[in-house]
Parts: sequence; structure tokens; C-alpha cells
Amino acid sequence: MKRPDRLRDPRRLRRDWTGDAVLTLVAGGTLVGAVFLPWANDDGPGWVNFSLSQGGELNGVLDTAWGTPALAVAVVVLAAGLAMLLTRPRRSSILLGVLVAACGVVAFGVAQDAADSIGFFDPGVGMYLTTLVAVLLVPIGLAAALVAWLIVRGGPPATPAATPPPAPENAPPS
Repeated sequence: MKRPDRLRDPRRLRRDWTGDAVLTLVAGGTLVGAVFLPWANDDGPGWVNFSLSQGGELNGVLDTAWGTPALAVAVVVLAAGLAMLLTRPRRSSILLGVLVAACGVVAFGVAQDAADSIGFFDPGVGMYLTTLVAVLLVPIGLAAALVAWLIVRGGPPATPAATPPPAPENAPPS
């Protein structure tokens, strides 16, 4: 018995597209939340700041050079996720998936630039979340682009079914 090929069913591909959109929205919301969490440690070198509020001597990421890019990337990811959720995949939807993957690369770059500046061993929860979500956004975006491409293309070509031999009463005379 041959298993059904998932890539041939457009309903499943549309569900995959919706799932990628929901994951993108969750990732965008997490990035927005990470902007308001502490990105650095004010307790001392080598300690991780696990608090969810800013310390007295610690500026939030919005008060630094990385605040605006981090917030902009988070808003773009949210907008892309919302656009993915509200639209059906088209040829231009492939660009939405590529945009989500590119935002993951940019968010990772922002977090790593901030980590290099403050010392990588003094991170806060916001930097951890930004780095984690950025790493996850790249495969989510690439998967969304692939799903959009498969839907636009129509899925892989179906293999022709083997034709059964003619019945003996309908067989041509030999």
C-alpha cells in the first residue's frame, strides 16, 4: 500500500502556510517582548540576568543603539506574520517567507552585535530570547517560502497510475 504524498494535497499545504503564519506571529510577539526585557547583566561579569524587569543602573535596549533596529525587526516580523495569516499563498508570497528568514538573520545580527559590545558573558533574558527566536525564524521563513512555492507550482507532478491489463473477455484476439 502506497502512502499518500503530503506534498500533493493543497489543503495540507495551506494548513502548513497557516501554521507558518502563526509561528511567525508568535515569534514576532516574542521579539517585541524581548525588546522590553533586560539585554545585559548589571550584577557582575559572568552572571546571567534572569530578571524580567530592568535594573536601576541598567538601560533597556531601547536606550541603546540596538533598540531601534531590534524593535523595527520585531514589527516587520509581526507584519509579515499577519500578512501571511490574512492572505492565501501566491507567487509573491514566496517573498514573505524569504523576508521572515531575512528578519531572522538581521535579528541575530543585532543580538550578536549587542553581545559583542557588552561582553557575551553578561547577557540578559531579552538577548537570549532575541537570539533564540532569530535562529528559529530562518527555518520558519524558508519553510513558508517552500510551501508557497509548492502551492503556486501545484505540488510535485503526480505519477501516472499503472493501467490494469484488459479483462479476458475484452482482450484483443491473439
